[in-house]
Amino acid sequence: MEVKLLRVTENGVELVANSARVSGIPEGLSDEEVVRMIVENDYSSALEHIVFTFDISGISVAISRELLEHRIASHTARSTRYNRESGFGFVNPAKYLPENVPERAREEFEREFLKAMEDARTHYEKLYGIVKECGLPDSVAKEVSRYVLPMATHTHYVWTVNARSLINFLMLRLCVRAAPEMRELAEKVRKIVVEVYPEIFSKIGCRGYTLGVCPENEARPRNCPYRGKIRTKKEVRNS
Repeated sequence: MEVKLLRVTENGVELVANSARVSGIPEGLSDEEVVRMIVENDYSSALEHIVFTFDISGISVAISRELLEHRIASHTARSTRYNRESGFGFVNPAKYLPENVPERAREEFEREFLKAMEDARTHYEKLYGIVKECGLPDSVAKEVSRYVLPMATHTHYVWTVNARSLINFLMLRLCVRAAPEMRELAEKVRKIVVEVYPEIFSKIGCRGYTLGVCPENEARPRNCPYRGKIRTKKEVRNS
């Protein structure tokens, strides 16, 4: 998986601060202080003026579908309809198996998975060839053969998202309950945006960390690093 920043709004701290002052901000605060106050108190509509565009490659089709759930953003993905996917790359989910899976089972899982991917590649080519032998064009062969492609198939993505929506994405996808591949993506994105705008993102983590209260309640897993440190929403409400 590789994540690159293609473009970002320049002078975003100044832009957000000046936008916030239109609605009324205490005088005497620096631009950085205004932005930090906005983030800390979730007065976040002004953050929408900062926009990021990322180039994301080496993620699975499965995760790209989860990414589409973040609808306040612009999404462009590699088309399996117009690109021939011979020898397609794929994400190996063996790397995301829990640590307590026995080594023997892990090896068996990976062996069977790799075999399934090779079978999918073979059948993709066979289906493509059948259609071509009928004298039909590449466009038809690509379109109908793609249905055999597995969810693990690599896709390439360009994603444009504003800072407010990006905070929401990070809060959800940095949680230990997030799909491991999606969490890896969120961690890579966070590393980039913290370097660009630390005033906004340096204190953004999962929802529990960011909000100071975890809304996962009973669904909160045992491996959550904030268990015993940050209370759940239900615990706060019932206290």
